[in-house]
Amino acid sequence: MYYNKFIMEYILFILFILSLPFIVLFSFLSRMSRRITDLEKLVKREVEQNTLLKDAPSEDAQEKQPLEQSNKLVDYVNDELGKGVAKEKITDFFVQQGLETSDIEDIFITARKSGLPKKLKTPSVVIHEGPTLSEQFFMWLKEDWLLKLGALLLLIAFGWLTTYAFLNNWIGPMGRIAFGIIAGVLFILLGWWRIKKYIHQGGVFLVMGSTTILLTLYAARSIYDFFTPLSVLVVMFLSTAFVALMSVKYKSRGLALMSLILAGIAPLLTNVPVLDYVEIFSYLLVVTLGAIWVSALMGQRELTVAALILVVFYSLPHLVSFTSADQGMLLLFAYVFAMLFFVTNIANILKAKAKDSTPDLLVALGNGLLLLAWIMTAAQDEFKSLIITAWMLVFAVGAFMVFRITNRKEPFYMYASVSVAMLVAATSAELSGSTLVIAYTIEAAAVAFVSYLIMQDARIAGKISWLLIAPAFMSLGSMASNAWRTGVLHKDFFVLFVLGLTMFVLGQFLWSRTRVTDDKESQKPGVILMVVGSAYGYILLWLSLHAWLQNDNTAVMIALVVYILIGLATYFQGLENNNHGLKMYGGVLVGFVVARLLLIDVWRMDLAGRILTFSVVGVLLMSTAFLGKKKKNSEVSDNVK
Repeated sequence: MYYNKFIMEYILFILFILSLPFIVLFSFLSRMSRRITDLEKLVKREVEQNTLLKDAPSEDAQEKQPLEQSNKLVDYVNDELGKGVAKEKITDFFVQQGLETSDIEDIFITARKSGLPKKLKTPSVVIHEGPTLSEQFFMWLKEDWLLKLGALLLLIAFGWLTTYAFLNNWIGPMGRIAFGIIAGVLFILLGWWRIKKYIHQGGVFLVMGSTTILLTLYAARSIYDFFTPLSVLVVMFLSTAFVALMSVKYKSRGLALMSLILAGIAPLLTNVPVLDYVEIFSYLLVVTLGAIWVSALMGQRELTVAALILVVFYSLPHLVSFTSADQGMLLLFAYVFAMLFFVTNIANILKAKAKDSTPDLLVALGNGLLLLAWIMTAAQDEFKSLIITAWMLVFAVGAFMVFRITNRKEPFYMYASVSVAMLVAATSAELSGSTLVIAYTIEAAAVAFVSYLIMQDARIAGKISWLLIAPAFMSLGSMASNAWRTGVLHKDFFVLFVLGLTMFVLGQFLWSRTRVTDDKESQKPGVILMVVGSAYGYILLWLSLHAWLQNDNTAVMIALVVYILIGLATYFQGLENNNHGLKMYGGVLVGFVVARLLLIDVWRMDLAGRILTFSVVGVLLMSTAFLGKKKKNSEVSDNVK
């Protein structure tokens, strides 16, 4: 029985060894077929170009047929530019064929005048527009697709073979694990050999080998309880580290990302009886450092985003309280990760200059929110506000430094947003109720003022002023508070007073810096803030009069008289200065007073109140006729003079 088992193991091993040359030969023939096709296309293109250059005009030919030969070269230039070829490459090609620089410039000028080579002005768009993620994925699938399909089928067959062998007990536990590890090592060696000439093929074999080792070691731990979790994790990490090293050496972005993914799932395959989260986060720190190192060497900033996602994935169970780990120790790891991603991201932004900043913005936002979640979950309550404030200053300094060095607004917006979020969190940790609303109001206005002082751009400050929407919604409770039944001066009074005054002052500040421009859009935030701030003043006056006076009719009359006086004053101010905005503001306010009188107060007031209120409002409105008459007479007098 033992002899038969040994024979079966030996036969399986021989079959596996014999199948490797056929796999390599199949992939080699597939690659050669594609290369021959590409070579045929290249030869055809070279023949066409040589034929064209043979027809290129020499000095004698230019004298005989200048127009015909020039048109051929112009058509050639248009065709090349239409394909996205840079002007410099076409020029170098002409120089190699013996054309003079002046003749080449004449050809380009003629091509430009023909109206066809408009792409000459925008070749950079064609060159720098990279494919989307889905396009990159399909491009990766098309590259050596037969090899990838064969690798998938071979993995499936290998899984069935091992399953069949296990079910029939052909191979013992030690032999099964050894067979899997040897197969993984052979795939890695094959990938290391192939990647020297064919990057995609070698990368497929490397990932295939590392995956085989990971799955084999997982089976060794979960089924047979072989090895220790630490030793398994070390071997898994070494296999993925070798894949990462090959990605750096041969500049393969896809291989680098796959190595990070394999390294990230390795801790899940160790089958640890009791999870030691300190060891897991220590391992994550090593993986993150490796990912940052690879990203720095290859300029692949997306790898930093992937590393951050990996840290978020392992942090989620602790943030939603699914574990009973030492939160204090893990919070220290969160600080280390936050500082590591912060420094790396700042360096990437400074290094990237004008490149696409989307990965850097994602890292900035994700890092700040992850850190904030860790602090709110794991930090002690009495220290939360201090810790958040300290990190807020770090992110604020980072935003200011990036803007001053690069003069780029996008990173400033992102880090400033993270700082504001931390400021809001720190405030909510210390305050509540009306005090919290007042604090939010002052903080939002301060952020808008500081942003203007830093960037000297009122439009940006106007956009940031929309932060006041949050305290505005929170102030609705103060308008309907029962405290207005007991008196005037209370916490709800100061909520409305501070919010209205802050909006009006901030709006006046922004409008004063944008009114000299013709950009109406930049003036809108300031105007809106002044209008809303004045509305809070009207509401505060209405509530205060009703809380102070016992007679509601008297309170209504005084409030409406004040409203209509302000409305008439602003209307005639706008009329005198030809300011359409002031005229509209005053007209709307007067219309509101009249509408309220006719629709509401005419039914609610007693007869004496109606007589007095309607009389006062009517007299005020009629008096405007004399103001208008005086203004009209003044204009006629000026015209006569």
